[in-house]
Amino acid sequence: MKRLFFLNSFFFFAFILHAQVNPTKDPNKYSDKQNMDVLYTSEAHYKGDVQEMYKTIYKNLKLSEEAKKAHIRDTVIVSFDVNFDGKVQDIRVIKGVGYGIDEQIVKIISTLPFEPAIANGIPVRQNLMITIPIMLTE
Repeated sequence: MKRLFFLNSFFFFAFILHAQVNPTKDPNKYSDKQNMDVLYTSEAHYKGDVQEMYKTIYKNLKLSEEAKKAHIRDTVIVSFDVNFDGKVQDIRVIKGVGYGIDEQIVKIISTLPFEPAIANGIPVRQNLMITIPIMLTE
């Protein structure tokens, strides 16, 4: 009975220790305690090129008079998930500029078409973060 208990304990702890190994074998990379180290075959991206995405955002951005008078020179950083079907969800403004611009950008990004990330041939959810420069001059 002791031998059986010892063997079970040994295999259990060996399995636990193996599960904590960094799969990248890179000691400088973070240890993947939450299984965040996903290798994508293809990352999520806008349907089209990046310049086209920014043109769409700027074209649909409706600024208030107050925002125009403020002459804002800053950036908006937005984080969002591209779901397995390409729909954008869980949009969060990480850094905003105010004057209603942040809300406008969230509304615009929610309508943009994206291609989902692909991992092992299967469409999967991926978080993206984009920086949108706001340069309002006279």
